[in-house]
Amino acid sequence: MSRKLVPSCGAWWGMYAPAGAGDGWDHGAAVAEVEAKVGRKFDVVHRYHDFSNSGSNGAFPDAYEQRQMSEGRLMFFAWESRIFSSGTVLTWRDVYSGRHDATIDAVAGRIRATGVPVFMGFDHEPEDEPAKGSDADFVRAWRYVHDRFAAAGADNAVWVWTMMGWSGHHDRYAGLYPGDSYVDWVAYDPYNFHVCNGSTVWKSPATTVGGFYRWLDEHRIGVGKPRMLAEFGTNFNAADPDAKRRWFEEFPAALKAHPTIKAAIYFNSAGMTRRSSTCDMTMDHDPSAVAGFARAGQDGYLRQPTGGSR
Repeated sequence: MSRKLVPSCGAWWGMYAPAGAGDGWDHGAAVAEVEAKVGRKFDVVHRYHDFSNSGSNGAFPDAYEQRQMSEGRLMFFAWESRIFSSGTVLTWRDVYSGRHDATIDAVAGRIRATGVPVFMGFDHEPEDEPAKGSDADFVRAWRYVHDRFAAAGADNAVWVWTMMGWSGHHDRYAGLYPGDSYVDWVAYDPYNFHVCNGSTVWKSPATTVGGFYRWLDEHRIGVGKPRMLAEFGTNFNAADPDAKRRWFEEFPAALKAHPTIKAAIYFNSAGMTRRSSTCDMTMDHDPSAVAGFARAGQDGYLRQPTGGSR
């Protein structure tokens, strides 16, 4: 594993597992429950945090994350310029104006204090945030946050630039890229939504991850940098009950065919879609899906040493 958290071979296997009121917002238990189902620890745990600088939403790393790091997992903090509890959206101009410097510096100090490399993102999928400002404003805010982390000595932050990767935004990605010196990993969020978003197409794992991968190659964005699926997921197929299991079983081969992808993090939430008789993006919605996901996680390509036992 390199200082920038690139595995020596293969790819990291990660999880976003949301907690809720039903389990007392225990984010540690949310991850542990999925790990127990699939029979291994995850290499990377993904969490989303806000600019409140308070509570589990904003005062991170929190106790759950500290424990997960101590047990050998890597953390990926997706930091959003908003306040989750109130729904307040900050603009990128707000961020680079200096009015949130105390929050930025406090987070940078806590990241520095972890003493270990951690994945750090700022405003994932900015192309889907028109209220926050222009693409140039995003780049300026990204560089501003990055530079304040550097000034605070938080050089253990490994910066992950995360886009949707949707073809409808291809013309914007060059303008959203902060520059090679400000980005360590290039990430995107591919999904096989199937019927969840009105599509009627079932996309294989290779098709799901391949489109933006090729676009990045062709347009030479982030040349030489490792890539990450910061979120990925698949629906099930109501007409073929084992399709989701097979999709997961085929996933390691899709990663091997796209070798610049060095981490893949499942987004185990139905939050972006609505559960129905034909739509459920969670990886554990039925035993067949769990079996396929567990088998994928046993592939040697996804069993890299991080310091925790797998």
